[in-house]
Amino acid sequence: MADRFYCPGAWPDGRAELLDDEANHLARVCRINVGDQVILFDGRGHNALAQVAEIGKRKVDLIILDPALPDRGLPSPFILATAVPKGDRFDWLVEKATELGVTQLVPIITKRSVVDPRSSKLDRLRRQVIEACKQSGRGALMEVTQPTSWSDWLRLAATTNYRFIAHPAEAESVPSLDIAGGISVTIGPEGGLTDEEVGEAISRGFRPISLGPLILRIETAAVAASAYLIQQALAQSTGARS
Repeated sequence: MADRFYCPGAWPDGRAELLDDEANHLARVCRINVGDQVILFDGRGHNALAQVAEIGKRKVDLIILDPALPDRGLPSPFILATAVPKGDRFDWLVEKATELGVTQLVPIITKRSVVDPRSSKLDRLRRQVIEACKQSGRGALMEVTQPTSWSDWLRLAATTNYRFIAHPAEAESVPSLDIAGGISVTIGPEGGLTDEEVGEAISRGFRPISLGPLILRIETAAVAASAYLIQQALAQSTGARS
């Protein structure tokens, strides 16, 4: 597979350019030369095959060869709402959620939350999303939102037809999923969600699901739940079309 580079904005007249960090990465890290072919993605689901035309000190000019390569992203929203783990564990969570195809990650503030990420950390995490998109082949960036209160999250989740909450005490079986309906899953903090929070979510149509008999850390639960639900939805969607 050709190397991938983030190139936001339009590609008018069949040309594009990489600037600053992306240009440096192409020329000096990947050591790509004039005439070589690469893949560009704009962060909105568009991918293009391009050929390097000129390499400057801080800019690389490219010619678009195929402006409509297929995208590997999910066809509908998958929202992961999660309490924020301590230290660099959130970095790992963001990377893996991007690779899995999560479309939006919402850091939630609950009664037992202990970490509220600052804007500077969120900016760094968004750069990490770009790197994970390069590696995984997806063309649309996963959105990392500002920290969101519990009540605001419950209202936002109403935009998805299927809403799940990791809570083994009242777990239900996962129903047949239509990926087109949009899916969201909620992961609480290390101390767990309060009974009041769980009850409020269930009253708004959330289904409790179990991730097994063992107690998982936030980032493990987030990745396990996302991977399971995404695969279930994709498998059922494929089966429905066959």
